[in-house]
Amino acid sequence: MKTVLYQVPYSPYCIAIAEALDAAGVSYRSVLAPLHRRDPLIRIAQGRYYQVPLLVHGKQVIFDGSAEGLDVARHIDREFWGGGLFPAEHEGMQRILIPHIENDVEAVTFRLTDPLRIPRIKDLVERTEAIRFKERRFGRGCLDAWRKEAPALRKKTFELLEPFDLILRGSDFIFGKQPVYSDYALSGIIGALTFGGHVRLPQGLKSLERWRRDLKRWQVCTAIR
Repeated sequence: MKTVLYQVPYSPYCIAIAEALDAAGVSYRSVLAPLHRRDPLIRIAQGRYYQVPLLVHGKQVIFDGSAEGLDVARHIDREFWGGGLFPAEHEGMQRILIPHIENDVEAVTFRLTDPLRIPRIKDLVERTEAIRFKERRFGRGCLDAWRKEAPALRKKTFELLEPFDLILRGSDFIFGKQPVYSDYALSGIIGALTFGGHVRLPQGLKSLERWRRDLKRWQVCTAIR
């Protein structure tokens, strides 16, 4: 069955979905959908959506249109993971943890990396659209302001990531021996933070470094699929 993932490589949400697909051994085609060229997404979603990630799985078009915002992840869980991404015993905690990762942690990390990533975008139209997108949401000159705030943002990033490092000192993954979607959500945030090599993971988070290496190697058991 044909599977296509429309994504941008620096999106934390796309990174999480791509890594979950990779872990399940899914063969899929990746299509880049930069900010200034979203008309293919609009057509595929028949005007209902224009953001990424967007997944085409056979005749199904799946995007994060619900209030929870995990439609693509839950589809991957049902189709490829056999319930392993969202196991019932961790559902309650994941409903708390995933929004914290995708909202609270991401709100700090993108401010740290965007002032370094966006000015280096080679395509003039894409770079201008990225700047305009940020300034419409956060005000004119926001990239310059975040650049000046970089020391405080690095400190806050460490403070937000350290609790996960402490968890992982005594656990293979966030909830034990196998990863769940919280692991991929956090990996997406770290992947976006370090995309392009402009920002490094804060020093001292050795367990997070080990965990991310292990997460990239982990594969869904063939018996599950």
